[in-house]
Amino acid sequence: MPNANLAEIKEKLTALHESDYKQLEVIFSESPRLIVEAPAGYGKTKTMISRIAYLFVSGRIPNPKRILGLTFSVNAALKVKREVAEKLPSLLGSQNSPVALGEKVMVTNYHGFCKGILKKYGYLVADALRKDINLFRAIGDSEIEKIPNLKTALSVQELEHLKAVETAIKEARIPDSQTTHSYNDIVIKKLMPLDYITHNAVILLVLEIFERFSEVKKFYQNYYPLIVVDEFQDTNCIAWSLLEAVVSDQTQLVFLGDPLQRIYGFIGALPDIMTTAAEKYAMTTVALSKNYRFRNNPEMLKLDRNICICKRYASGFQQQ
Repeated sequence: MPNANLAEIKEKLTALHESDYKQLEVIFSESPRLIVEAPAGYGKTKTMISRIAYLFVSGRIPNPKRILGLTFSVNAALKVKREVAEKLPSLLGSQNSPVALGEKVMVTNYHGFCKGILKKYGYLVADALRKDINLFRAIGDSEIEKIPNLKTALSVQELEHLKAVETAIKEARIPDSQTTHSYNDIVIKKLMPLDYITHNAVILLVLEIFERFSEVKKFYQNYYPLIVVDEFQDTNCIAWSLLEAVVSDQTQLVFLGDPLQRIYGFIGALPDIMTTAAEKYAMTTVALSKNYRFRNNPEMLKLDRNICICKRYASGFQQQ
């Protein structure tokens, strides 16, 4: 893009973010890998969208490559997808329609991303997956006992194996390759013929595909030169393994979240995952500093600061 246009978008973004130097540090950073830390109300999503816009106009997202945006939950994915569709076109200009940008930026949750892969490549590990993955009913492993035809289809040992893997994931223990293969084999042979699949199998089957068929993994590594993860602090062990599989040496990263607030800790969100990621991928960490949700309420701002201090103190105490 011509320098004049790049200067124009930088001026536009600076005004949009009210010269918030921490948000602008994220948006204009030359670092290809960023961790953005902030509680709710500090403008993480707005900053993320502006970062994407800047990477587009500065030529750091080559055509016809796409951006992958991931969240843990369906609702979070819908929220981010809606904001990207509403705000990115206005930042990039009228020549970029929401439809065109929708083709460049894929926002989904981990299971939605994996279902897309299983639609294309699931047949490599299971003939049953020649059928649309969305035609299977997804359930939790602990629900199987409540469904009579599933309970009778599995032996006691098979049922215990599925439940043991579910427990391990909830306790943030990633199953090894052999355990994953055995788990997937039970799901393929016993549940899929009855049109069921487990939530964990949706991700574990993709991990098996990536392990056995490196060319498929390389395709996804090359297809997404930038991966953005929102609410990254809620990443569990199998979602983390999935991310590790699709991140190559060249992948740009933006992970956003609040390290002091794990919403999904009860189902296996990894402790200290933001620190782990920062060290593994040599990421630059930027902590946003302004709460815009309470910007006109001094008392709430004071309360917010005190809560953050207490959370950091509690976090430090737990780590000792």
